[in-house]
Amino acid sequence: MTLNNMYLLEHLLKVPSVSGFEDKAVKCYEDFMHEHGIDTFRDALDNCYAIINPKAEFRLMLEAHIDEIGFQVTYIDDSGFVYIRQNGGIDRACVPGSQVYIHTLNEELVLGIIGKSPIHVLKPDERGKAPELEDLWIDTGLPVENVKEKVSVGDFVSFAPNFKYIGDYGITSKGLDDKVGVYVVAEVMQRLSEKHLDIGVYGVVAVQEEVGCKGAKTCIANVNPNMSVSIDVGFATDVPNISKKKYGDIALGKGPVLNHHTDCNRGMVKLLKTVADENNIKIQMAANPISTGGTDTASLQVSGKGVKTLLLSIPNRYMHTQVEMCDKRDLEETIQLLISWILEMDQRVKNNETIY
Repeated sequence: MTLNNMYLLEHLLKVPSVSGFEDKAVKCYEDFMHEHGIDTFRDALDNCYAIINPKAEFRLMLEAHIDEIGFQVTYIDDSGFVYIRQNGGIDRACVPGSQVYIHTLNEELVLGIIGKSPIHVLKPDERGKAPELEDLWIDTGLPVENVKEKVSVGDFVSFAPNFKYIGDYGITSKGLDDKVGVYVVAEVMQRLSEKHLDIGVYGVVAVQEEVGCKGAKTCIANVNPNMSVSIDVGFATDVPNISKKKYGDIALGKGPVLNHHTDCNRGMVKLLKTVADENNIKIQMAANPISTGGTDTASLQVSGKGVKTLLLSIPNRYMHTQVEMCDKRDLEETIQLLISWILEMDQRVKNNETIY
């Protein structure tokens, strides 16, 4: 295990980045890049681009989204209870009982818990069902006048930070989707910055993936890459009640998932598999239950004049809850695979060889 900058991942996971409010997490990425002498810029949406060898004609883009699921305030009632709607695909069954922070316009954090009616007073047919968000509320424990003074409609709400190491290799936290991908991009860029490359590499963290892959739709115009690889999370199926026939046989600790669907260029898939085999890097294969969509990859593929794209997925248990789980070994295997692939591409460009 050669992960050297786990502090970056821990920091990213502690900084809120609900879709549409990613600025502080983006700054973490920027600061890390600048510490290692890598220039960055942002676009109008707050996507952040780190650049190695910007004058190179051949450009590769690595992309991961930095936003996480969360909420926004929609209403405050006369008793001071705060009502919310979701930003991104929240698993409503896991929401009641959550500790959350309301992030006010004045940069104040207001701690609250998401409450619901006790099971004892629910009708029999209501028990055991995932509640609607409009039937839940945030209880801050504050008097109503204090709530209305501090909290406003539109304030965003994040799950409270809860990063933990678990087991021998596990990490669990809210927001692993997709801050593990951001961490991988940052590590790859940092390690490549120490090498002399003839190609250009762009490490991009995109915003607002969870609300329609909005950030990705501007990335291609700002980079104009020859190829793009997205790093996101994918369903781990090594838990009860998930169909391997539908979702594939994907386990934590067995490497990143090389995806096979219409968003992924077949030549890129073949080359990454070859690179993984030649370097003894673990990978897993998945065809996905749908033929397209679900990540930024599809949006990147059809942007501009069209781009050759590929999706690498980091296995993730309990996706879109506040207790997602990934394996540190999969992060390192993903980093090693990307670096080996980029160095192979660089050598082929140096030698004026066919890319694949």
